[in-house]
Amino acid sequence: VGVAITAGDQVQFVNPRGVELTGLRAGDSAKDIFFDPADLKQLLQVIAEGGVVRDTEYRLVHRNGELRDVVASFMPTEFNGAPALLSWVTDVGKLKAAEQALVRARDLAEQATQMKSDFLANMSHEIRTPMNAIVGMSHLALKTELTPRQRDYLRKIQLSSQHLLGIINDILDLSKIEAGKLSTEQIEFDLEKMLEGVINLIAEKVTAKGLELVLDVDPRLPRWLVGDPLRLGQILINFANNAVKFTAKGEVVIRVKLQAQDDLGLILQGTVQDTGIGLTEAQIPLLFQNFQQADSSTTREFGGTGLGLSISKRLAQLMGGEVGVTSVFGSGSSFWFTARVGIGQAPQRKPGLKIDLRGKRALVVDDNNHARHVLREMLDGMGLETVEKASGQDALDALDHADSQGQSFDMVLLDWQMPGMDGLEAARRMRQRRLTHQPHVLMVTAHGREELLRNADAAGINDILIKPVNGSVLFDCLVRVLGSQAPGSDLSAAMAPDGAGTAFDALAVLRGARILLVEDNELNQEVASELLRDAGFVVEVAGNGQIALEKVRQNAYSLVLMDMQMPVMDGITAAIEIRKEARFDALPILAMTANVMQADRDRCMAAGMNDHVAKPIEPDDLWRKLARWMAPNGQIAPPVTVFAPKPEGPDFQIDGVDMHAGMARVMGKTALYLRLLRRFSDTQRGAPEQIRQALATGDQASAERLAHTLKGLCGNVGAAGLADKAAALEAALHAAGAVADIEAGLNAVEAPLADLVAQIDHHLPSRRKAAPDGSVTDPDGASEVRQRLLALLVTDDADAVSLFAEHAGLLEAVAPAQFAALRTAIGNFDFRGAIQALDPAFANRGTEVAG
Repeated sequence: VGVAITAGDQVQFVNPRGVELTGLRAGDSAKDIFFDPADLKQLLQVIAEGGVVRDTEYRLVHRNGELRDVVASFMPTEFNGAPALLSWVTDVGKLKAAEQALVRARDLAEQATQMKSDFLANMSHEIRTPMNAIVGMSHLALKTELTPRQRDYLRKIQLSSQHLLGIINDILDLSKIEAGKLSTEQIEFDLEKMLEGVINLIAEKVTAKGLELVLDVDPRLPRWLVGDPLRLGQILINFANNAVKFTAKGEVVIRVKLQAQDDLGLILQGTVQDTGIGLTEAQIPLLFQNFQQADSSTTREFGGTGLGLSISKRLAQLMGGEVGVTSVFGSGSSFWFTARVGIGQAPQRKPGLKIDLRGKRALVVDDNNHARHVLREMLDGMGLETVEKASGQDALDALDHADSQGQSFDMVLLDWQMPGMDGLEAARRMRQRRLTHQPHVLMVTAHGREELLRNADAAGINDILIKPVNGSVLFDCLVRVLGSQAPGSDLSAAMAPDGAGTAFDALAVLRGARILLVEDNELNQEVASELLRDAGFVVEVAGNGQIALEKVRQNAYSLVLMDMQMPVMDGITAAIEIRKEARFDALPILAMTANVMQADRDRCMAAGMNDHVAKPIEPDDLWRKLARWMAPNGQIAPPVTVFAPKPEGPDFQIDGVDMHAGMARVMGKTALYLRLLRRFSDTQRGAPEQIRQALATGDQASAERLAHTLKGLCGNVGAAGLADKAAALEAALHAAGAVADIEAGLNAVEAPLADLVAQIDHHLPSRRKAAPDGSVTDPDGASEVRQRLLALLVTDDADAVSLFAEHAGLLEAVAPAQFAALRTAIGNFDFRGAIQALDPAFANRGTEVAG
C-alpha cells in the first residue's frame, strides 16, 4: 500500500510503495499526480468539506505517463501542526486484469457450451436421419414373408440400432444435464405398462444369456401414479442392462417397492439385483460419475460409455430421490434408486377373482427361489391358497399327496426349464396320473415359445405365461382358465403375434382418417407413409411447408405430421402460419424430426405444435401420439389385406448400383424401386449445374441442400459410390471451402452421375410426355394410374384408398378441376361418386361393368 501526506501543494511524506505507484517523492508538487478530471473534481470537493473518502476506484496517471488502476482513501490530518491530507493507495491493476480474464474465460466457456450443444444437435440430426430408415424399414420388413435367418438378421439390426440410439440419447441427456436444461414430467401413468416396456427392452438379452428374469412389484403400490414414466423406466433400463452385461449365469431381479407414503405422495424404490461379478470396495466410489466404469482398462471385457449410471443419479435427484449400490465381489450387486411420485386419479383396479373362485388351490413349481416366491405372492394376493415346490418330482409328489388327502390342486404353474425333469415332462406325467381331480396346467417360461407351443397340446398344457409375469396378465389368465376353459383349450391367446396389445390397437377407431405428411426427404416419405397406411390411414404428402400450408387451407385433415428442416418453408414457419388462422386451432400438428434437443422441442411448441415424434420413428411411439391427439372421425376403413409375394427384382443391372440394397430399402417392391430410379433420373440429372447456379448467385444454403438431396437419393437407389462423392461435396459446401475444392467435388460427381442417369434412361425410358410447348402433360404415367384407380373403384376394392393416397399429388397435377370431388368421394368411401369425379364419361360404363 502506498502512503503519502500532503500539505498545501507539496508532498510532505511518501513511503517507497507510494513512490513506486506515483513517481513522486517528498518535496515534489502534489499537482504532478493526475486523476480523471471528473474524479479529481469530486475528490477535491469532498476534501474541501473536511470529508473522508474510503476505498474508491480511480484511474491514476504516474509521473512517467503510465496509467494505473488503484483503490484510494483520503482523510484530513495534521502535519507539523498544519492541516494536511493523509492518503493510502492500493494498485488493483492485476486484480482487474484477473477479473477481465475471468470474464473472457466465462464468455469462452459459454461459447464452447453453445458450440457443443449446437454440435450435439447437428450430430443427433445427422445420425437420426439415416437411423430413421434403418429402424423404420426393418420394422416394415419384419412384417413381410421372411426366412428364419432373414428374420434373425433383421431383429439383430433392430437391436443394434436401438443400442446406438441409446448411446445418442445418453450423450444428449448428459449435455442437457450439464446445461441445467434437463427436466422431468408430472403426468399420470400406468406403472404396470411402464414396467412392461422395461421388460420388453431387456427380455431378449436376458433370454440370450440363459438368465432368469424376475419382476417383483409391491402389491401395496397403486397401479396409476403421477410422475415421469420415461425417466423412471430409463433408470431401470440402465440398471438392468448393466446387470445383464455383468451376469454370466443366475438371475436378474427387478423390484419396485413402496418405501414410504406421506401427504405429498409416495416414495418409490426401484432395485435391480443380479448374481454377476460384483464390485470391489475400491470400484464402488467410481460409479455414478461421468465416463467412469468399474473396469476402465483398455482390454476390458465389457463395453459401454460409462454414462448410464451418472445420468441415472441425476434423474433420480431431479425426481426427489437418490441412488446407491450394495455389492459383494464375486456374488452380484443390487443397484437401487428412489423417486417421489403422486397417486393417480384413474381407477386403481386391484386384481381379485370372483367369490366362487376364491380359495382355489395352486401349486407353483420353479427351481428359481425368487421367481417362485413372486408368483406365490401374486396368487396369495388374489385369494388363492398356494404351495411352492422347487422341482418336477417334488411337484408330482405334492399332487399325489394332496389328492390322497382330498385337497386336490385346481391349477399348477409350472416352469419349463428346470434341471432333472423339465416342465414338459412333468406335465406329461401329471396327465398320466389317475388323480381324482386333474388340475389346469399353466406353463411359465421365457425361452423357446415356438418349441413349447408345438409340444403343449400333447403334454396337456392349458395356457402359457411369458416370464416375467405381471399381475394383470396372471389375473386375466386365471379368469380365462379357471373361469371357463377346460384342460386342453386353445393356446392362441397366449401366443399372440409380436406387437399385439400395443398402442396400435387404440387406432382401430381412427382408421380411414386423413393425415398430411410434410417431409422433403423421399426415403423418409416412404417409411412414414408405409407405416401410416399400414395402420389404416389415408396419407397425403407435402414436400415442404409452403405446399403443406396450401393443402391445409384447401383440404380437411385429421392431423399434420411436420418435419422441421425443409426447403422453401420450414416446419416451424409453416406451423406458425397455420396457427394464424383460427379455423385451424383444433388441428393437431406433430413435429416429426431428428432434432431432439430440448431447445428444438421448445421451438416446436412455441410455433403451436402439439407434440413431437422423434426420428428414427419408433412405431409404438407414433401410434401413442396419434391416438392421443386424433379424435375418431366416424369413417372406419375396412381391413386391407396385403399380399407380399417374393420379390423377383428388376431384370437388368446398372453399373455402380447395388440393386439388391436398393430393393431392400423398399421392402422388395420392384415397381416402387423402378419408380424411385426413374424419379432419380428425372430430378437429379441437372444437380451439378443447379449447384453451380446457386453458388453463382451467392445462395450457399441451396447449394448445400442440393448436394445433401443428391447424397440421400443416391443412397436410396443403391449408388453408394456416388453417394460418397456427393457427401464429400456436401462437406466442402458446408465448410464454405475454397472454390477449387468445391469445383473438384462437383467434377467428381458430374461424370458418374451422368453415366448413372444415362443407364437409367436406357433401361427405364421416362414416361413424362411433353406437349409442343414443352409442358408435361402426363408426368410419371398419370393415365396409367387413373386406369388402375378406375379398375379398383369399379370392383369396390378398398385398395383404391391406398392407391389414391399414394398418387394424390400426381392426380391433382393432371386433373385439378376434378381432384377436390375425387378426394371427397374416396374419403367417404363413395366409390361410385369417385368414378363420376375421376372420369364422367366412364361412369356409365363403369356401372355396367360393376353390374
